[in-house]
Amino acid sequence: MKAPDGYELGSPYAKDKTGTFYRAVQLKLDRAVTLKTLREDLLDNPRARVLFDEERRLVSGLEHPNLLLTFNTGSVDGVPYFVTESTSEPTLAEALTRGEPLAETRAVAIALGIARALHYLEQNELIYKNIRQHNILLPRPSTPKLVTFRYVRSIAEAKSFRGANVQSGSYCAPELVRDDLGPVTIKANVYGLGALLYRMLAGVPPVAGTSAEARAAHARGRVKPLKEAKPFLRDRAYATVGALMRHDPRRRAAPAAAVSLLQAYKKDPLVTRPPQKKKKKRRRRR
Repeated sequence: MKAPDGYELGSPYAKDKTGTFYRAVQLKLDRAVTLKTLREDLLDNPRARVLFDEERRLVSGLEHPNLLLTFNTGSVDGVPYFVTESTSEPTLAEALTRGEPLAETRAVAIALGIARALHYLEQNELIYKNIRQHNILLPRPSTPKLVTFRYVRSIAEAKSFRGANVQSGSYCAPELVRDDLGPVTIKANVYGLGALLYRMLAGVPPVAGTSAEARAAHARGRVKPLKEAKPFLRDRAYATVGALMRHDPRRRAAPAAAVSLLQAYKKDPLVTRPPQKKKKKRRRRR
C-alpha cells in the first residue's frame, strides 16, 4: 500500500474480514495513528467494497471521548482507507491477565466510560457488536475507549445478531441466544458491560467453561451471583451489577440508567475488604 500524503506507514500488523491494519505516523503532528485499508485480495470484490465503505461511514461520524476517534478518510490509487487514533495502547485484557480483580475505583471508572459510549451509540441508533476486554483500550491518563472498526453497527442490523456468534460467551446477553426474550437492542450491550464489570470486580468471568457453555448458562440465567464470587464488597456493587445483568431485558437498565448507576457508584468509593467489627467498650468499675 502506498502511504497517503502526510503519513508514514509501518508494516501491516493485522487483518479482519475486509481490511488490513497498519501502524502509521501522522507526520505533521508526529502522532502515532492506525490506518486501515481495504485488503489487497478484495480490491475487485464489490461486496467487500460496500462493507468497507459502510464501516468508514459509520466510524467517521463518531465523536465521543470513549470511542476510538477517526481522523481522516480517503483513497490512494483506488484503495480506500481511514485513519484512527492509535490502537497500540494497553487493553483491558492485558490488565486482567493475572486473574485478579482490579481496584474497585478503577473498575467502576472503566465501566462508566463504556456506559457513556453505549449511551452515545444508542442516541445515534447504533449498537456495539462484541463487548469484551480485548476491545477496550486503556490509554493513560486518558479515558477508556471502545475500539470501533467493524464493531459499531446500525441498530437495524441487531436482528441478524441472534443465533450468530457475535458476542463472546462470557459476556453474552440471554436474548442473543433466545428468541423468546424480545428483540435484540442495545440492552444486550448493557448486559455485556455488567458481565465485564463483574469480571473486573471478581477477577473471574460470571460463567466458567467454554464459550458455548458460557453462552448456554447466560441463556438459562445460571450465573453465579457476584456476592458468591466476591464476598465483602458493599451492597452497591451487587445492586449495580445485578441491574446491568438482569436476565429479562425489559427489566434491565438502559444505557442512560447504567450511566446514572455507575456515576453514583463512582461517587461512593467502595473498599474491597470486610467490614471491621466494632470493639466492645469496657465498662469502668466504680
